[in-house]
Amino acid sequence: MALNIANRKVEEKAIHASRILGINKTAAVEKALDYYLQHHQADAVPAAHRQEAARLLDELTQLPLLDNRTADEILGYDKDGLPCE
Repeated sequence: MALNIANRKVEEKAIHASRILGINKTAAVEKALDYYLQHHQADAVPAAHRQEAARLLDELTQLPLLDNRTADEILGYDKDGLPCE
């Protein structure tokens, strides 16, 4: 199946990348797409990282509450969201 790149800037970027990498344009575009998909898919985050994040969140929920005020009270806003004087 063919892919037609009708955007001159995109084609120039593919040419530039192919020269840097020493490969053809198709291979350069494939590498770029592989990199993008590897770093932007939910599955790209290793299970160990997800487990560590979950452990840290659990640990944070166990910390003592040091201030019973609401976030608005701490920031100095009243019940209408206006600054208290």
